Amino acid sequence: MDIECAKTLEVIGDSSSDTSSTRHIGIIVFEGVVLADVVGAADVFGIGDKLISTVFPGTTRYAVSVLSISGGMIMSSASVQIMTSSLASVGTHQFDTLLIASGTGNFDAYRDPDLIAWLQQMRSRVRRIAAICTGVFVIGAAGFLNNRRATTHWALLDKLAREFPLIKIDREAQISEDDGIFTSCDVGMATDLALRLLENDLGPTVARRVAQSLVVCQRRRDMPTVNQASPTNAPVKTSKIHKASLWFVEHLADSISVVDAANYVSMSERNFVRQFKRETGQTPHDFLLNLRLEAVRQQLTETDLPVDKIARRCGLFSGEHVAKLFRKHMWTSPTEYRKGIRPT
Repeated sequence: MDIECAKTLEVIGDSSSDTSSTRHIGIIVFEGVVLADVVGAADVFGIGDKLISTVFPGTTRYAVSVLSISGGMIMSSASVQIMTSSLASVGTHQFDTLLIASGTGNFDAYRDPDLIAWLQQMRSRVRRIAAICTGVFVIGAAGFLNNRRATTHWALLDKLAREFPLIKIDREAQISEDDGIFTSCDVGMATDLALRLLENDLGPTVARRVAQSLVVCQRRRDMPTVNQASPTNAPVKTSKIHKASLWFVEHLADSISVVDAANYVSMSERNFVRQFKRETGQTPHDFLLNLRLEAVRQQLTETDLPVDKIARRCGLFSGEHVAKLFRKHMWTSPTEYRKGIRPT
């Protein structure tokens, strides 16, 4: 599946128009980029641009470009391709903001000398730089964070400190800001980070209107965890979907499928998946996987059980399977995760 820039990650505005009142945002992506980061950031500035052009006329507008090292199609973590422009093609374009999206490809990217040289060349030309989660490693390699505060996913904080000892690690912040450089703690923070940037530019009134348009105020509360999956907190509406979500929690350790859950609430699989996603924002498969990963994290934190036993308790079959999931979703191993939260 392809996403065409002209349709969904459109460059908002015309580069031939007056650029004095337009802030150009460059979102830099690599293979395996988290799709939600690109869409989340682009949506904030895109909706913000449309909002301020109608509700707040005369206010500075935004233009968004998606960039990669070589340009062309980049495969995201969701197996959706994103059309990008190459870094070379933008030349000396005057970007206001460069934002590094998160993704597993960042761990290769920050060792690319040509990329680092380009970023260093651009540094004096941009007003600010931002990085989501693993993007911090890229700007860290460029030296932008030397003697500055920064954060990333908490399971990667020790790695960040080892790789770049001059960074002042901010372990508590969700979003860290220091001298025009912004970093965020987790994947999925693109919307929050972009709203922070927009608020700094245009004030809280515009940012609040954009946030309301995006309906983000509930998004972070709706992420399921074992402790949140209760009748009072479950992010579901209908009794059937509510009932199914609780059934997932109760059968976490069992070998269950989406079909089993659909049968439990007397729905067809297709209708169940569609309605579940509409009401929770996730597919049933992702909901169950998140529950199981949260249960594994809890067991790693609170017990000394071997990973294999934890895996079986949480319905994930084997320690090897858990390790693969952790590396895919958290960029670390279960053992490293446990060491990070239970230092000896």
